[in-house]
Amino acid sequence: MTETQFFTIRRFVEQKSLSLMKKEGRPFAKAGFDISKHHEVEVENRNFVVIATNVFYHMLDSVLAEACEKYPELFGNDNVHGVLEALYKAEQVNQFEDFGDFLKTEQFAWILELVDEQVNPKILRVELFRKIDTGRNDASKTEFTGGLFHAFRHFNYKGIPLSTKREKNNLEHPKTIIDLLIKGFYFSELEFTDDKKCYSISRLNEEYEMRFDFYYEPKTDIYFVNSIRKQN
Repeated sequence: MTETQFFTIRRFVEQKSLSLMKKEGRPFAKAGFDISKHHEVEVENRNFVVIATNVFYHMLDSVLAEACEKYPELFGNDNVHGVLEALYKAEQVNQFEDFGDFLKTEQFAWILELVDEQVNPKILRVELFRKIDTGRNDASKTEFTGGLFHAFRHFNYKGIPLSTKREKNNLEHPKTIIDLLIKGFYFSELEFTDDKKCYSISRLNEEYEMRFDFYYEPKTDIYFVNSIRKQN
């Protein structure tokens, strides 16, 4: 990354963060990450940059995989508490009682595309999850809503569920979800179902497609990840 690109990205992210803070009253939207600790990704000769909080990065890079392998019995049970317990055992941050709120409100990443010295204005913000809901037909079941842990319901790692559901769609590593998101967001056409909800379809293999669901905030011009799922 050139120096010009670095400062362009920093200015762009600061502006978007400020817009998000004003719109949603999120004081954490601008803090908690160091733009110098970015991750560059090249997909089909296009250049992307992932800027994440330290916890978000480590959650995808190591913590989730470790938690799955050490505590597989806590995943795939329609139980958010079990998944959070496994993650906390693998990487203890704060008190467990506050762990869910900590992950929900402060951990996120930006995915941007670099085009020469400019940033593609189409920007994706990825959170671990936005909230926790009870099951529609069974209040004893809980689910992640929005963000990666909602998407992870449809995937597994080494045969172990990555979230609260049990679906047979293996990822080589949890962090490869970012590559899927880049293809689903930047390489596929977005179809809007209303003024704030849209989706795209991307071919996974000869048998399946992936559907990506996004939430669009028009006042900030930011897209958020709702879910990813496999379909015929």
